[in-house]
Amino acid sequence: MARIEQAGAIVVRPGKTEPRILLVTARRNPDNWIFPKGHVEEGERPPDTAVREALEEAGVDGRIVAPAGSITFQLGDDNYRVHYFVLTTGDIGKEREGRRFRWCRYKQALRRLTYEETRELLREAWPRIQTAVSEPARVSRKKK
Repeated sequence: MARIEQAGAIVVRPGKTEPRILLVTARRNPDNWIFPKGHVEEGERPPDTAVREALEEAGVDGRIVAPAGSITFQLGDDNYRVHYFVLTTGDIGKEREGRRFRWCRYKQALRRLTYEETRELLREAWPRIQTAVSEPARVSRKKK
């Protein structure tokens, strides 16, 4: 049984009324909606993996603003641990690697996410997400 380390990104961008959250379809099952994630490559740190995966899977370049926690799961004979990070971006993204993507409001994301573990991760990270996205928006409004 192998232990596989992965990292993922809860990518957010400002929206008109609340932050928008990026979801992508899973490669193995395109009916499943998840956060961008992938294997931590040799010599790579999990935060760097999260940024790389967001770019590879959805075409968004983000900046890490906070850790979001970890989840573990078993797939076949392998045990996975995924470290998630909150990333902010101004990018809109583009479909890549045969995946679809959607920018969702918080409640939409909770309904669309396939796995309860990722819904719980989003619930726990939501206060940090609101702070990370709303602070730059307040600053830019003051400059106008």
